[in-house]
Amino acid sequence: MSYRLQLLHAADMEGGGGDLLNAPNFVSIVDYLEDLESNSLFVSSGDLVLPGPYLEAASDDSLQPALQAAAETIYDQPEGSLEGITAASGRVETLLADLMDTEAVTLGNHEFDQGTGLIADMVAARAGESGELADIEWPGSGFPYLSANLDFSADEALAGLASGEPLEDAAFRASPEAVAGGATPPKLAPAMVTERGGEQIGVIGLTTQILESVSSPGGTEVLGGDENDMPALAEIVQPVVDQLESQGVNKIILASHLQQIQLEEELATLLDGVDIVMAGGSNTLLADQEDSERGLFPGAGEPYKQYPIMTQDAAGDDVAVINTDGGWRYVGRLVAEFDDQGRLIKESIEPQDSGVYASTDEQVADLWGSREAAFAEGTKGAVAEDLVGSVQDFVAEQDGNVQGLSDVYLEGRREAVRTEETNLGNLTADANRWYARQVDDSVQVSIKNGGGIREPIGTSVVEGADGRVETLPPQANEEIGKPAGGVSQLDIGASLRFNNDLAIVSLSREELVGALEHAVAASAPDVTAGQFAQVSGIRYSFDWSQPAGERLQSAAIVDDNGDMADVLVANGQLIGNADSEVRVVTLGFLADGGDGYPLGEGVNDERVDLVESDIAAGESTFAKTGTEQDAFAEYLQAMYSETPFAQEETPASEDKRIQNLNERGDSVLVGNVDGVARLYDAAFDRAADGSGLGYWLGHSEQLNLDDIADYFVSSQEYAALHGNLDDDAYVDMLYANVLEREADADGRDYWMQQLQSGDSRGDVMVGFTESEESLMLAG
Repeated sequence: MSYRLQLLHAADMEGGGGDLLNAPNFVSIVDYLEDLESNSLFVSSGDLVLPGPYLEAASDDSLQPALQAAAETIYDQPEGSLEGITAASGRVETLLADLMDTEAVTLGNHEFDQGTGLIADMVAARAGESGELADIEWPGSGFPYLSANLDFSADEALAGLASGEPLEDAAFRASPEAVAGGATPPKLAPAMVTERGGEQIGVIGLTTQILESVSSPGGTEVLGGDENDMPALAEIVQPVVDQLESQGVNKIILASHLQQIQLEEELATLLDGVDIVMAGGSNTLLADQEDSERGLFPGAGEPYKQYPIMTQDAAGDDVAVINTDGGWRYVGRLVAEFDDQGRLIKESIEPQDSGVYASTDEQVADLWGSREAAFAEGTKGAVAEDLVGSVQDFVAEQDGNVQGLSDVYLEGRREAVRTEETNLGNLTADANRWYARQVDDSVQVSIKNGGGIREPIGTSVVEGADGRVETLPPQANEEIGKPAGGVSQLDIGASLRFNNDLAIVSLSREELVGALEHAVAASAPDVTAGQFAQVSGIRYSFDWSQPAGERLQSAAIVDDNGDMADVLVANGQLIGNADSEVRVVTLGFLADGGDGYPLGEGVNDERVDLVESDIAAGESTFAKTGTEQDAFAEYLQAMYSETPFAQEETPASEDKRIQNLNERGDSVLVGNVDGVARLYDAAFDRAADGSGLGYWLGHSEQLNLDDIADYFVSSQEYAALHGNLDDDAYVDMLYANVLEREADADGRDYWMQQLQSGDSRGDVMVGFTESEESLMLAG
């Protein structure tokens, strides 16, 4: 006899910005769906939290009454009984998870962004000394955080909360009365076991292997290496699967947070005994026709694949890989049956039952009959609405604090800032370069990771019956005094949620090229790696069809007018002195080697951290001086307080700073790059230097190769190197430098005749460099 299970799920809820406002609808959908099946559980595959204004709001004492009221309802306590509860970041999200009876949450990378203390503040029970309910500071979460490849034993904040073995679900929970009496249940484990309808279900957690390069795990150790290696992960997970099966658990869910769904797809095939793999960290939308007809979230892109992705494990049994987009936008629903051996029955998954439900007002009304019914007094939706509403009220003041103006939608969506140049990436990178120059006017280049931009600035609206999405600039809010186009403190805080400090570093040209190579090393179709760079003061092209490390094709430092100042890379090769240095402003996170950037110890000895510099405080005061939020706010006030920013977002095929050669032709370097480079060899017997090549290419619209060659022949460097050569010696020099041989008699006679008939020495030099023999030597 088969067993039927409904798995409701989410990934990357990440409510640090305005996405938390989707949570009430999300909760109401879970509340409705969980009653449709007798065997139902809700699991999240990580990133329940994300730094930002909405996460930080929960730490303000003014939120205490809302936290208390929600906790008393969720934990079934009398009104006023939990008056000792204190405000802290992450506690709103914890309450929302408990409101939905969440079975487990995977530890994602963003749980660690503010250190392991945040995790402890979210999940650990904090009782007072009196033993009374009123003295409880925090009852702790009712769910565990799971990860099979993390070791917490050396982390001061988490070691005491961790179990090294899978536990039954009840082991992680304690009632407020038990907490008041001193109960301190564990909150971290590799896996857990729960029961539905008399059947045991195992849930295993798994965290990205590159955690240390993308977050701040403190003393937490990542097991199995620090690079994406699915066979290594399989060796860690399989023993946990085997242990659960030895205990009689034969229905197993892997709640994984590997940041790219392609990794979960690979891992699913390497394991034996896992029936469902929940992906996490990639914000990947899976959807089929039924989901689209039901209605996707406004602004949704093309789904990656249908829901679910079906594959087979190492034993040939069927496995379902599932995921949703993040930001509290979708509730995932998988309804499946299992045979008497616990194997997933592929044919039992029906599109009309399984799929994604968008957290929209329309979807809520469709399910409940009306939105009013979904949020009636006593519903979970009503509790969530009150709790999230208190946060929204708190941050509304920030939305009225306008820093500048924009006439356009500022593109900051994950699928854009992690794959191509965007106008918000340009604007914030420009802001960092402008800001850094107040400390060091020699700064030429700004580099930041696209993963540091978490949200667009503007509004998406659905137009017409075809569901077409229109993107609009920031909208007016008369109630708080926000004008149309106003970019506010809240907009900045939501988009640049990590508020990284800024650092100025000196990179050799070779190191700078290495950083750009790393920026595109993970680029590929449907991949949204956070290391992808947004830049200022530089432009480059890349070809993701080439092997990682060989993708950069062209790169040039540009001046404030966008003109080439220094060619770094041409035809995939470094140009000029590899050791000469360039002053670069970047995020302190990247300067420390974050996101895998090769900028860590020993690379940037002349580093200046702007939070420790003497940079002036400026007009904007809401963010700490020396941070990217302050840089953006100050830049907007200086440049766009009266005249709005107006650079429209362009498709990748029209991007200029960052050119994906799979989308467009290469126009980073204008002019005859190879021809000018050959002239350097001919005239000076050396390779072109970057600044010189950039200068002459920048003038190539006015000057042809003959003109440039004449300039070379009349230059001081030429005179110092060759002196006053007669025509014979000049021709011999060209044979030696260009053709790498002695002159033959007929050839010398020909070129001497050209000079005597009126050709300039530049004309003759170009005749040599562009000859068939020269081009053959150049390859």
